Amino acid sequence: MIDTQKMLIRFFFDAGSGVCLWAGDDATNERHGFAIDASDLPLASNTCYWLQHLIAWYDTSLDWDDPGGDSPWSGEEEARFRQAVQEGVRRLQQELTPAGYEVCDESCTAPVDYLPQELLARVFMPAASPAEADAHDQDLLAALAAFSPKARHPPEAYWKIPDWYEHCFALSPAEQASFDAIVALSEGDWEVTRGGECDAVWNPSPGHSFLLPGVTWAHILLIYPTPPAPDEEYLPL
Repeated sequence: MIDTQKMLIRFFFDAGSGVCLWAGDDATNERHGFAIDASDLPLASNTCYWLQHLIAWYDTSLDWDDPGGDSPWSGEEEARFRQAVQEGVRRLQQELTPAGYEVCDESCTAPVDYLPQELLARVFMPAASPAEADAHDQDLLAALAAFSPKARHPPEAYWKIPDWYEHCFALSPAEQASFDAIVALSEGDWEVTRGGECDAVWNPSPGHSFLLPGVTWAHILLIYPTPPAPDEEYLPL
């Protein structure tokens, strides 16, 4: 029997570690160590096997020959994994809560229906004046009409390259198909990252354009609404 002091277990994945349960406070760390062996907890054998299955499955989300590259998972596989993980969370909480543990789900797999994704287009064009930038904004709205664009803010001088203006639009529907359709508007010239969120950066090459002939750079994002930090922005080639 364990004592009645509530202990905190953090649940998240760390590729290659073979562990998904971690001590969240000193009492838990003292009893079980930081990386917790599921068999050391009052869990059913089937739950322990479920966790082993999730750990092995998670490790396949990484291309071990190119760890910094794109995940080999499809969107459908990620969705199946998220559902399976949440079943694991349910089992953990059901079995551990009565035994005096608190399970903190840090797996980032909980349903996000309450936090819909956003589809954003950041488009950059040179302009000699704010009036010319406003005119470009209207032309871009027309070029993106199929995606019901809404300007997030008026055109702004780009702090990295002052004679460029940034045009930012929210597009809909905010889903994978729309993201793919926008990327398909220009052949090649994209650097695309896919996963739970999607990111595409466009740098022009000779003879190619995107939306309008004057566009110098573009950034398309399908994201949960946490904007990228400035130091994570791409620089034009």
